[in-house]
Amino acid sequence: MKQLVVLWILMAFAHRLTAQSIIYTRQINNNDDLVIMDAEGNSKVIANHLRKDSSPMISPDGETLVFTSERVGWWKIWTMNLATNEFKQLTHKSSADYSPTWSPNGSRIVFTSSRDGNQEIYSMNKNGDDKINITKSPSADLMPFWAHDGYIYYSTSIDGIYQIARIKPDGSKKEILTGSQDNKLMPQLSTDGSRILYYGDRDGNMEIYILALKSNEVLRLTNHPLMDIRPRWSPDNTEIVFERGNKGNNHHIYLMDAAGNNVKQLTNKYYNYSPSFLSSK
Repeated sequence: MKQLVVLWILMAFAHRLTAQSIIYTRQINNNDDLVIMDAEGNSKVIANHLRKDSSPMISPDGETLVFTSERVGWWKIWTMNLATNEFKQLTHKSSADYSPTWSPNGSRIVFTSSRDGNQEIYSMNKNGDDKINITKSPSADLMPFWAHDGYIYYSTSIDGIYQIARIKPDGSKKEILTGSQDNKLMPQLSTDGSRILYYGDRDGNMEIYILALKSNEVLRLTNHPLMDIRPRWSPDNTEIVFERGNKGNNHHIYLMDAAGNNVKQLTNKYYNYSPSFLSSK
């Protein structure tokens, strides 16, 4: 009955969803659910479980969500078919698996796991088969993003500082792209291949930045006493959705343009985090 109710909500809500719609995680009383918000600010819970669901990302064809969940214990990777409301568990190891994202063609999922002893970047088929350790490094590697240029971008710890790195899906051609003494987290290449969006502590507080690859110049997009973290590009790279808050009683989803202007608060109650756009095209 619960699945039918959620499916009805999705069908009734579908006409409101556009490329500017977002999906994020809402925490109420320590329970984390997946929520869709349309461009007018209307929101609906689409995955409401007794255990935590988090970090949803839409597939390139718009049909499937991948997310991480504590439904069967510690964090595991799951998918949800938006048309049928069917859920599938993809990872089963005792270690935590998290930060899932899709390959550009939607055939594989890349994620972070400590299943081999430390945090590494892995990929698997969208059905959970053929899991591959891509980075195979003694360093901590996390927050992957599979870009259209054929590389997976991620953060890697070097001498205690997270730098931006990229690697081919088969583990070849690893490159460290930055070297400054500030943490750079969750790097994401723009669709034209010219800029990397990330967040870090270059100026002391966690803020959002863009790295221009050709000039190596860094543009600071946010400047706020609260933390600005986990940004995501819009499909056309003109907007960025992100979190701003204290990871407590004041933590919300915001939207801004790609220059850091026209900042708009999208949520105003509960603890909200891990936003992304509902369309990846």
